[in-house]
Amino acid sequence: MQTPEDDALGTLIRREATRHAAPAGLAGRILHDVRAVAVAASVPANGTHPATRSRWRRWLEAASLFGAGAATAWGLALSLLVTSPQALTLDAVAAGHVRSLMGSHLTDVASSDRHTVKPWFAGRIDFSPPVVDLAAQGFPLTGGRLDYLDNRAVAALVYRSGPHTVNLFVWPAAGRQDEMPTLATRQGYNIVHWRQAGMQAWAASDLNAAELQRFAGLVRERTGAPDAGP
Repeated sequence: MQTPEDDALGTLIRREATRHAAPAGLAGRILHDVRAVAVAASVPANGTHPATRSRWRRWLEAASLFGAGAATAWGLALSLLVTSPQALTLDAVAAGHVRSLMGSHLTDVASSDRHTVKPWFAGRIDFSPPVVDLAAQGFPLTGGRLDYLDNRAVAALVYRSGPHTVNLFVWPAAGRQDEMPTLATRQGYNIVHWRQAGMQAWAASDLNAAELQRFAGLVRERTGAPDAGP
């Protein structure tokens, strides 16, 4: 069974791999150079013995095949190792969701009152997360906590849908442009990501995709509304 430590190690390996990616087009240049050498050497100098030319030709053919195989293998290795920053964050969100369910640290502040949960974050993080009340829509707020994702402290707002837990991770977005929700799956959990009003949000749960997308839509509708203010 995969543990949160395994997830963290996998994320670290993928993050380190992106720092040592080979230059773009290296695999193609290797193959091109090997073939160029083979073509140039296939024109024998005057006086070269036929047997010698034959041995060189066989060696160059083998070298060309090896170069082609090495270039293909190198390209495949790069495609496996180089992972986009968003994919790394997606893995970290899934790991954070699993981690919260394994122990007794689901919430730091346990309350269904957004006027209790929202002020609790003041002074603990450098931004004010939007906290909305969705009890009437079937997603009651149960509290919040601090978490650590994307190399920074983030707000984790905890909602319920029947027996299902929804972790809503929120922190400032690097860009100001809004993004519509997108759905992904990690470790058997559905995750919806969007950007709005300078914040990025990641909702993770074992809810089915349609229900989690409905949850995301409700949060987006109410973010910035009067009931989401201080």
